[in-house]
Amino acid sequence: ILQQIPVEQRRQAADAIALEAYWRVQDPVYGSVGVISMLQREISVAQRELAETQAQVSMYTAQVQSQSNQITQVQYLVDNAHLIPNQPPIHGLCQPPDIP
Repeated sequence: ILQQIPVEQRRQAADAIALEAYWRVQDPVYGSVGVISMLQREISVAQRELAETQAQVSMYTAQVQSQSNQITQVQYLVDNAHLIPNQPPIHGLCQPPDIP
């Protein structure tokens, strides 16, 4: 078999044949195909977990952004409360209380 292959590719071909023989001994029914199938399943599981994690990160990021926007809006109201007529001052909402 190896004599039909160009000389520069024979080492790679011999390695492939040896590897296939090894996996055939390990798993006489499926050989290297069994290993490939197992690895493909593991990749699918990892891709699904990655997608779920990315979705969770996106949700968390959106939640943090929403909270940040709310804080900004509250701070704006506190900073500009004096502009609203007959509005009592807002104290302690965004500032720490004075501690004696």
